[in-house]
Amino acid sequence: MSALFWLLSYQHSLWRKTTRLHGSTQYLIYHINPRWYFAPMAPTRPPASTPPDAAPARLRVLATTDLHGHLLPHDYIKDRATQGTGLAGLANLIACARTQAAENTSGVLLLDNGDTFQGTPLATDLAYRKVTASHPIVAALNHLRYDAIGMGNHDLDHGLGYLQAVAGHLEMPYLGSNLTGIDLGPLRKSVLVTVPLPQEAPAPLKVGLLSLLPDQTAAWHSHHLGCGTSLQDAAPFVTTAAQDLRARGADIVIVLAHMGVGHHDSPDAEGQAAFALAKTGAMDALVLGHTHRRLPSADYATRPGVDIIASTVAGVPAIMAGHCGSDLGVMDLTLHHTSDTGWRVASHTCQLRANDADTPRDPAIVAIARTAHERVKTHLAQPVARTTQRLHSYFSLVTPASTQRLTARAQYNLVRDAIKGKAGGDLPVLAAVAALSAGGRGGPGNYVNIAEGPVLRRHIAGLTPFANQTIGIRVTGADLKRWLEHAALIFNRLSPSTADQFLVNPEIPPFQFDTIFGLHYQIDPSAPPHQRIADISHAGRPVPEDQAFILASNQFRVAGGGGYRPIPPDRIVACSTRPLGDAMIDTLHGNDTDPWEPLAPWRFAPLGGVTALIDTEPEALFCLGDIAHLSPEPCGATPEGFCRLRITL
Repeated sequence: MSALFWLLSYQHSLWRKTTRLHGSTQYLIYHINPRWYFAPMAPTRPPASTPPDAAPARLRVLATTDLHGHLLPHDYIKDRATQGTGLAGLANLIACARTQAAENTSGVLLLDNGDTFQGTPLATDLAYRKVTASHPIVAALNHLRYDAIGMGNHDLDHGLGYLQAVAGHLEMPYLGSNLTGIDLGPLRKSVLVTVPLPQEAPAPLKVGLLSLLPDQTAAWHSHHLGCGTSLQDAAPFVTTAAQDLRARGADIVIVLAHMGVGHHDSPDAEGQAAFALAKTGAMDALVLGHTHRRLPSADYATRPGVDIIASTVAGVPAIMAGHCGSDLGVMDLTLHHTSDTGWRVASHTCQLRANDADTPRDPAIVAIARTAHERVKTHLAQPVARTTQRLHSYFSLVTPASTQRLTARAQYNLVRDAIKGKAGGDLPVLAAVAALSAGGRGGPGNYVNIAEGPVLRRHIAGLTPFANQTIGIRVTGADLKRWLEHAALIFNRLSPSTADQFLVNPEIPPFQFDTIFGLHYQIDPSAPPHQRIADISHAGRPVPEDQAFILASNQFRVAGGGGYRPIPPDRIVACSTRPLGDAMIDTLHGNDTDPWEPLAPWRFAPLGGVTALIDTEPEALFCLGDIAHLSPEPCGATPEGFCRLRITL
């Protein structure tokens, strides 16, 4: 029986599980808030030809990913408690899952899939302090007795030296398998873990673990890692590395892949992501992350090659536990043993257990974090400047935001100062700014709103969530056109004859959408992809393809982040080491003038009254005057808590 049954549940219980027979098939019923799924306990691979020589064994794999420094359920940018998330809540889910495993004589592994040490002001504060065993994130991971930690790309945001110091105080292996060209010690390439099984088991269970970074990580962090660092292609690497682990005695291999599910038919390995790994057949299970999504969940109900009932990608058991501690991933593997093959996975089930408002917080984690938490809150409460207008990001996907203009001016100042007196220093300076804090997978609270009046350090932290170096590059008019066309891919293609179409493609994260300040242009979402940008002008004149500019951006974009073309090194003209947040504070103090016209850099092309739908934070209803030219109309709330608006183009 392979059909997916949906049963809406308005209860918010932590998790529930029963087994039920339907015909000859046993089903596991598990809750992924707020829906129930009926998941068949399907075999992972065909059973061995030799009958098992002992009773089956069980292994429970507990997985977290993309914690991003969230120890406590607290939003440091808005200085308020959150309804869920954080390692303090996950700790209780982990304890419960371990107790159940012990009752079922199941072995247990607790694994984390990276992006663990970056992402909150707390994590940033810790990165600038000496690492000791009392480092709160380190102490929390040690307290929970993780069996291994995988590296995520953002873990490198504060430099490799910081990660090496962290790894030196962790009481479990810290893995970075496909990063090469440098001495990673004390990070590990792989690890072989012996999992305790009941005494009557015919042999110990040995599990090989690998951790894989996204393909572009070395480029994104070349300023930290150096030009000699590279990443081995994930699929060929995992094939060889898994073979090596099995030769060393591994019965099964689990891969911590800091990447998303991907698409099976993508033309490149980066787009295929987990599919590229799964198709190798080299691993027995995948723990995924990076994209802040959830598997199993309805997110992938229509993705070819993904079975959200069995939670597989190309037939391989896979799980992805959200972000910031939103969920605990629980993968239960049933193992059969034969004298010929050793332990092999016979079947599996996967579930996500929600870390919500009803989840108790572990007092030990709260105590571990308390001192650093209070120190950071005090620091972030300090006023650093004033603003004479409200700064917010509520509508940054439909009109340039005031938060983006502030960021652009700060980037402009950093690059202008860096190129002064150098070749090309007289070229016009533009600035490309992403639509950060624009909802998306971060939910309806993922927006910045700074009221007129004092600007606090926490506001600046919200505007600069990543430790990104500001970079100046030499570009042409043709380059700018390509850049903007790529940014405009975030919009669905609208039909002029259809009302109330969704404007934004949810598969593309908002941070991929850049606005270039210093230009004026139109975006036509009814046009085909790569043909949507028109009427590009600078200083009132059309921009020819060969006109030269300096574009202020950041290390992530220059390295190709967000799918943009990587910039050759010979076109980089400036690298500022000064924090962007400091430049923002200077800009707010009014020590310079706005280098560009006050008009918005872009507008949608007029489409004769076509209506489209967008989602934003409910608080945005107080700022509808900022998009009066789009005739916004409230359309109620979405199940996720967004406010839906109708706009007219």
